[in-house]
Amino acid sequence: MTPLIINLLLLFNIFKLTRTNEVELRRLLFHATSYDPKVCPVKHPTDVTSVHANLILIQIESVDEKAQIVTSNIQLICSWCDPWMTWNQTKFNNIPALSVPHNHLWTPDVILVNSADAKYSRNREHYALILRHDGYVRFMFQDLWKSMCKVRSKYFPFDRQICTIIIRSGAHDKLSIRFYQRRLIQRHEFIRGEWDLEANYTELFEEHISEHMSNFSMIGFTLILVRNRLYYVMKIILPFSLVSCVTLFTFLLPPQTGEKLTLNVTILLSLVIYLQVLSGYIPKSEDETPVLTMFCNANFFLVFLSCIMTVFVLFLYHRPSRDTRCVPVLLRLVVLDYVAPIVCCDCSKLKRSPRKPKHRTTTKSSLIKLCSIEQRVSRLLASSQSNGTTTVRTTTNTNSLSPSRLNEQGVELLKCLRVIKTHIKNCWMNTSTASDHELNGTSMTNEIRNRLDEWQQIALVLDRLFFLIFIISMPCTGLLFWSTRFASNGTDYKSKYSTSKIEDAKCNMTYNEATWL
Repeated sequence: MTPLIINLLLLFNIFKLTRTNEVELRRLLFHATSYDPKVCPVKHPTDVTSVHANLILIQIESVDEKAQIVTSNIQLICSWCDPWMTWNQTKFNNIPALSVPHNHLWTPDVILVNSADAKYSRNREHYALILRHDGYVRFMFQDLWKSMCKVRSKYFPFDRQICTIIIRSGAHDKLSIRFYQRRLIQRHEFIRGEWDLEANYTELFEEHISEHMSNFSMIGFTLILVRNRLYYVMKIILPFSLVSCVTLFTFLLPPQTGEKLTLNVTILLSLVIYLQVLSGYIPKSEDETPVLTMFCNANFFLVFLSCIMTVFVLFLYHRPSRDTRCVPVLLRLVVLDYVAPIVCCDCSKLKRSPRKPKHRTTTKSSLIKLCSIEQRVSRLLASSQSNGTTTVRTTTNTNSLSPSRLNEQGVELLKCLRVIKTHIKNCWMNTSTASDHELNGTSMTNEIRNRLDEWQQIALVLDRLFFLIFIISMPCTGLLFWSTRFASNGTDYKSKYSTSKIEDAKCNMTYNEATWL
């Protein structure tokens, strides 16, 4: 039991000694001296406090294109040397560093120059400082900064934004505080958001603010942000393009189906509804029109134009039969002779020979045959009379014939032929008049039908031409996004990578007498 008790007593004494040394060190540093945390830590009035700063970007919370405000979650790290806060490690049990509250040490009054927040953030007051034995002080705090930035939405969603966070001292010019770059801008990504940090650089410059003071030392952290475009491609661009491309199939439908215009109007209404949904995703900017808006408007205009073209094609194809106007010679020459071979449309059915009307000549030929028979019978009877077998007086009047002196069979035959001739002649006159009217009507109908066939063929050729035009125009709207690859966004940021010397604060070993001796 005795060795155990002895060990416990030794550990208690060591812990008490360590605690006593730290308490004594804090008393000597902050209470035994006349240290003022509101005064810059310099030993001589002409000395300048060098503050080395670097930025850690945690996440881009939001980018307001309309208000031109970028909200970023950042960590700012500042380091400097405080010559009044030094001690000898060997005297205080080798304590290398202390965690000091915010109000115990001087801290630079860092302000955001291009701040868009009306309220001053006091989050930094809740973070402690790290104080080393050689006077090195490191202060790190996290905050949400709203900075003003020229947000360009022209190439949305393939845009790249260049925003700068500028900080300086609120009340001390460069004769009191001078800023330096401590490290490169770092990125700690815990959650993948809408924006990614593509590149960054740091600039040191001065700016004259007050006439009664010298220039202020400033440091600018420039962030090149690129938007994650995959969400917009899969959610907006691809569905909108697929719906618009359905318009091509309206030109492949035959005009006889009667569904061409119905399909076009359905697509047009679906795009109108889709545009209403997209209005919440597209940034609202008065200066520039986003390329996504131009893409949607171009596709919507093409679908609207296809409706007009479809109506025109249907008007030509279903031309009313009472409209007997011929196809203009120039239109027939251009469309049927030049355009049709280019669009691979066959117009051979229009090159058929015209129909020749067939006249009915049966009645007329029968009448001619009867007249020849009558003449032959008359000559036969005349020859019989001249030979003395019969006596017949041939006259044109049938009442002048003497039946007693003629052959009764021949006379009766001649009478029958003349009656038949008279009847057929009357019938032929009526038939020829009706046949002339019928032939004229048939010829007129064929001519009108040929004209309507020409109009329908012109409609089919134009329909095929519109299909080829749209199959070229639809992919051309996607070239609007290709232009974003060559957009430099107005600044060549690659030539502005920080070339200034990157170093941390270095403190000499001039210890405080109160803590050194």
